[in-house]
Amino acid sequence: MARMKTIALAISTIGLLGATAPVFAGEVDELKAALKKLTERLEQLETQQKAQATTVAQVAAKAAAPAPVPANVVTAGDLPGSFKVPGTDTSLKIYGYVQADATYDLKGTFSDRESNDWASFISAQPLDKTADGKRKNQLYATARTSRIGLETSTPTESGNLHTKIEADFNAPNDYSGETLTNSQLFRLRHAYGELGNFLVGQTWSNFADLGSYVDSVDYNGPGTVPFVRQAQVRYTLPLNAGTKLALSVENPQAVAQNSPATTSFDRTPDFVANLTTTGNWGHFSVRGVAQQYRNDAHTKQGWGLGAGGSLKFGQDTLVAQINGGNGIGRYTLNSVGQRAVDDGNEIHLWKAVGGHIGYTHVWSPTVRSNLIGAYTKFSGDNYLEGLTDVNKKITEAFVNTFWTVAKNTDVGLEYAYGKRTTFAGDDGTQSRINATVRYNLF
Repeated sequence: MARMKTIALAISTIGLLGATAPVFAGEVDELKAALKKLTERLEQLETQQKAQATTVAQVAAKAAAPAPVPANVVTAGDLPGSFKVPGTDTSLKIYGYVQADATYDLKGTFSDRESNDWASFISAQPLDKTADGKRKNQLYATARTSRIGLETSTPTESGNLHTKIEADFNAPNDYSGETLTNSQLFRLRHAYGELGNFLVGQTWSNFADLGSYVDSVDYNGPGTVPFVRQAQVRYTLPLNAGTKLALSVENPQAVAQNSPATTSFDRTPDFVANLTTTGNWGHFSVRGVAQQYRNDAHTKQGWGLGAGGSLKFGQDTLVAQINGGNGIGRYTLNSVGQRAVDDGNEIHLWKAVGGHIGYTHVWSPTVRSNLIGAYTKFSGDNYLEGLTDVNKKITEAFVNTFWTVAKNTDVGLEYAYGKRTTFAGDDGTQSRINATVRYNLF
């Protein structure tokens, strides 16, 4: 703008000179020509300046805009600890751990630990008066509980599609792996998908309340819990922000024992309902299951009810659970061997009630301890209670401490006590030290 004012002043001056001094007309013409060239040059410079300003603005805008992400770059996914699979909108999470467990039986143990359940399965504990019951001071170590899992989340028009597949090496072996390479069989734990309110596949039974399970070193923990994973179709209905109702039809396996029939079969699925409410205080759950015991000759309806929950006291937690029913069977771990019996004329159902309570005390961010007690009682008609070699009651207790010794590394030590008493009055007593070391993959 200042340059244009100068040019205008010069033109005015030249015009004035031209009017008042004709004798200098030749010089004025030369000045006019020079001024024209100067004006053209100035306009050219202004045009270049504007072009340069535009270029700088474009460069600044490109620098401010985020760079496009190449299709083959890994980015964070929607699940915690997940990543986006390159070229897709699917989030993938890999998880699992390496775990080594050891048990030292002070009293009462099987002579062949590998072909029997190495974890606490107190309902089958050897009776004290037997050779195995008198056996003492036996060590067993394994890494069979190590596991690996994959979890995905994919956005769809119907909501997020969530899938999970998980396995470990804790399947029963049919050969003596300890003699050779300590091989263990790979075992499917979970394989399911969730879309909207529906879940289809294999996972924990809807009758399970995992939030009220105890924190034990022993793999099984107390036998008062449902410890079954099976194929199912489940629909979960949210009732409000903290309450949901889950209904499921699940794979049946309710075979009457000691049946004289040559075949046993399942015709109808198990039906399960679970109502759970949660909050900052903890949670509470009530559950029910209906199942049918059936063989070629007879049919009997079984059922089970359960309730459980947790209460938080600062960093500490109290958990409790009770389950019982008529023929509740595998929906309580201690009842797996006492479900139903067919005497040839009818099916008799065992009644079982079992519960546990556990308290977790947090000593520090890296150390916690647990105190656990459990009790199961069986009853039946005269025919069932006349089977004197079966359990009448089971008592269990655990005390343990877990220590996070380093990132992703936990160590646990536990003392476990258990006793089963048969209807004949015989006892099977367990006294055991359990230890574990777990290395989480991530």
